[in-house]
Amino acid sequence: MKSRLLIYGVDEFEGALMSRRAAASGLAHIGAGREIAGVAAHANAQSKIHPGAVEPRTFGLGNPARIAAALDDVAVLVNASTPFVRTSPALVEACLATGTHYLDLSSEGRDVAALMAQDAAAASAGITVAPGACFDLALADAMAARLALLLPGATALTIAMKHGPLTRSEARALIAALRVPGETVRTGNTVAAMPASRTVDVDFGAGIEQAALAPWRGDGVVSRRRGPYTTIESYEVLPPALLRIVKGASLARYMFRRGWRLKALERRLARRREGPTDAELARARSAVWGEARTPEGRTKRARLETPAAPLYTADAALLLARALLDGKGAPGFRLPSEIGGGGLVQDIAGVVWRELADPSDTHAPDPSDARAV
Repeated sequence: MKSRLLIYGVDEFEGALMSRRAAASGLAHIGAGREIAGVAAHANAQSKIHPGAVEPRTFGLGNPARIAAALDDVAVLVNASTPFVRTSPALVEACLATGTHYLDLSSEGRDVAALMAQDAAAASAGITVAPGACFDLALADAMAARLALLLPGATALTIAMKHGPLTRSEARALIAALRVPGETVRTGNTVAAMPASRTVDVDFGAGIEQAALAPWRGDGVVSRRRGPYTTIESYEVLPPALLRIVKGASLARYMFRRGWRLKALERRLARRREGPTDAELARARSAVWGEARTPEGRTKRARLETPAAPLYTADAALLLARALLDGKGAPGFRLPSEIGGGGLVQDIAGVVWRELADPSDTHAPDPSDARAV
């Protein structure tokens, strides 16, 4: 019987961070990736601190038979290799063929929808496929689920996020998402929307901050599956330099839309590194703010405060992987909250849930109001 965990992408920042935290917690696993040098260097470094905790394994994504062979002893695969639109299809196909549960860190609507389309195939294969084992989607999913319980009859949901320091892959994905139209959900219908076309003022715990419309996120896809929301909008705090570019009528905005100097902007946002330092991660805090509304005007608002987003992502993915290793998953497409339940909030160190007592000064716009659009 297969019983091992494989983390794919330890030759990238988030995968390496997840692997280090797994090793430190005593969870032995396979550390895999596409680049031999990166995978070997990571495994060797961990073997000096936690002997035997990480077994290196290298394979690309172009040969289905080789991927399947690499999963021969693997019960759960966590895909941390970006971009998911390129890495997910081959790995999901191999997981379906080998009976291996599949998790990844995707949070964009297109990636979530692609996994949702594998629901029937995964159920037939007896495996779980789940996106969003990350700060971006797992916490939004947990927030939506809790607000639905706290406010029966809620049909409208607004989610806003504050990440903190960006990894290189996050900066790259954010830049790409801001350049193309996305979608929101209004009264059950999908509505096209441009990124950052609206903003809301949100208190994440340190005073009011501005968050921009983030229609690329998968919250709408997720919440429509779970209900009861028929109107859903997602917002995100952008780095100040990036917000000035996308909101301003300037040469910089024109260059951004045309795709000029995007690599330089990516390096600037990530501070020319693959990710934050350990010291920066230890200091940083991230947050998710949510507001649910009923048609009668009742409102419930809450905030989730967490360690730095990459730390939460690593711990959430490992929590979900352990649950699947323990047989707690169900075949088919599943959301993070359907696997991890309350553990996504209660069992991860440093996560604080706050119900906001006075929702009368609602910061979220009413999407049915033409002025908000």
